[in-house]
Amino acid sequence: MNIKKLLLLCISVLSFTMVMAKTNSQKVEADIPTSWNNLDTLFIQQDIDQKWWTGFNDATLNSLVEICISNNYDLAQAAYRVDAAKASMRKAEGGYYPSISIGAAYDYNKNITTPGAVSHIGTVGADMSWEIDIIGAVRGRAKSQKYNFQATQEEYNAVMTSLIAKTVSAYINLRTAQARLEVVKSNLYTQEQTKNITEARFNTGLASALDVAQAKSIYYATAAKVPELETTVSECLNVLGVLSGKIPWMLDSELNITTYSNIPKNSEQMVPVSVPAEVLRARPDVRAAEKSIDAAASLVGATVADWLPKFYVTGQIGVASEDFKQIFQKDKMYWQVAPAIKWNIFSGTALSGQIQEAKAKTEMAVNAYNNVVLNALQEVDNAMVGYKHSITEEDAYAVAYEQAQLTFDLALDLYKKGLIEFQNVLDAQRNLLSYEEAKVLAEANVSLSLVQLYLALGGGY
Repeated sequence: MNIKKLLLLCISVLSFTMVMAKTNSQKVEADIPTSWNNLDTLFIQQDIDQKWWTGFNDATLNSLVEICISNNYDLAQAAYRVDAAKASMRKAEGGYYPSISIGAAYDYNKNITTPGAVSHIGTVGADMSWEIDIIGAVRGRAKSQKYNFQATQEEYNAVMTSLIAKTVSAYINLRTAQARLEVVKSNLYTQEQTKNITEARFNTGLASALDVAQAKSIYYATAAKVPELETTVSECLNVLGVLSGKIPWMLDSELNITTYSNIPKNSEQMVPVSVPAEVLRARPDVRAAEKSIDAAASLVGATVADWLPKFYVTGQIGVASEDFKQIFQKDKMYWQVAPAIKWNIFSGTALSGQIQEAKAKTEMAVNAYNNVVLNALQEVDNAMVGYKHSITEEDAYAVAYEQAQLTFDLALDLYKKGLIEFQNVLDAQRNLLSYEEAKVLAEANVSLSLVQLYLALGGGY
């Protein structure tokens, strides 16, 4: 077979295998909308700041995030996965270069067939082997590992984004638990005063023992909330300890984090939200999924190339002599250059199986990418709706609390004057505690919803 026929056969095999390797799945990018379904005056079209959490204007939170980035073990694991992927890429790229080895041998031998004859045979040389990547099998596998490395880098960014969101959310939960504890203690003080008033009225015959018992029952029921919320505060601190890679009380001694502080609130009125296509490009999980497609597709190309001939060059150079003392003389040198071609024309179903496997993995990567894209759009839309409604909820509970406070003040005043039953005071007290706690939770929910929105938008990474 001459060279021309060989090339025509290679092209035919390559065309056939490329048809076999063609994928069926398509990306959903053509269906991505140009704008969000729940746009509102709260949102502005621009990229978010990478350090978005600084918008809460909380110095303790800023320090906490930096500590978590430096010490978190999940993030450290992700960094080592990047290192491992980089090493795999470099290993695959090693196929671009020849493999060269050097060696030396010395053989001291007494020949029994020739009495008294002793030989000192020595060799010193180098061997070289090189696959010339004309078809592209080596390049395809190296590119696949390169894309895997890039995907791992994006996965690291995703872990970073998630870590920051978890840290900020855990900090908000801690401040929320502390705020609820302050609310309960404040109401407990008010309820104690009401209990004292009721007991004084009972002692003067102006109130019944039932009024006193009811006042005490509310007081002690509220007091029971204190240890429950103190437990929640401790649990929140433990969560922050794990995220920061520190023992909780060591973290507290470093930041004095258990000292009560207000729930962080974002100082910006407008939240930056880019168009859907830009948001998808900003999300590390989407970028990682896209790189995984590239990696799988490159591997398909490499398996296709395995159907075609492989070209090699081997070589040797060195010196050898039966008399070791003469080994470095000019006439003792040897060398060899041996170009070769190898074509695996039959291996059962191994090669076709490799292509089908690579093709299936590419199909899986495309579908995984589509799923990530759709989930990303869903998460952003949900987060936008959640943030918008959380603000409405916060405003409503703020008014409800004001009215509950007014109701309690009026009820207590009327009870002191003997104009209403004590049951009205009890109901007003219950509602006051309930609505004040709801107000705190609604305030926290605004900040937590904003964190989820920043996370959905890609976290600036």
